[in-house]
Amino acid sequence: MSNPTDMSLSRSAGRLRVGVFAVMGLILLIYLAARFEVQIAHAHVEHQVEGVGAPYAQLIGDVSIILLLVALFRLSQMLGRIASGELFSGTVISHFRGFAMWLLVMALFELIAPIVAGLAGATPSYPHKVRIGIDLRDLLTVGITLLLFLLARLLERARRLDEEMREFV
Repeated sequence: MSNPTDMSLSRSAGRLRVGVFAVMGLILLIYLAARFEVQIAHAHVEHQVEGVGAPYAQLIGDVSIILLLVALFRLSQMLGRIASGELFSGTVISHFRGFAMWLLVMALFELIAPIVAGLAGATPSYPHKVRIGIDLRDLLTVGITLLLFLLARLLERARRLDEEMREFV
């Protein structure tokens, strides 16, 4: 990799990968502090899922954080490959697709789980009244993750063009 632009991209990907690991650690620490009600320097950390009872909210939070961390780990794998000099390899694209897939699973889970929890928590005293809330941010996240799949297809096309260019040289 003698191209200065490629070297710059590799360095940037390496730094971003370190940043992703730092964010993963911070997310996990903050969530664990909220989950186990740890008070940090007189600050109370709290996690809430609107309209969902405590046992369901904790389960939804736990699963959401796990899915997010898996997605970020896949992103870090992609960044590691780019940092090692691979720009349009099949592995880079595969890790990017994995990131998009896990992010989509998380977004769909966060959209659907509160609805399911609301249905599961419906009381017999109000059998015909079920409150279902949909957060527009969750819908937006689903849309953005679907856009990531389009970007993965664009990367695949760029990989094919790169291979064709190398054949001409």
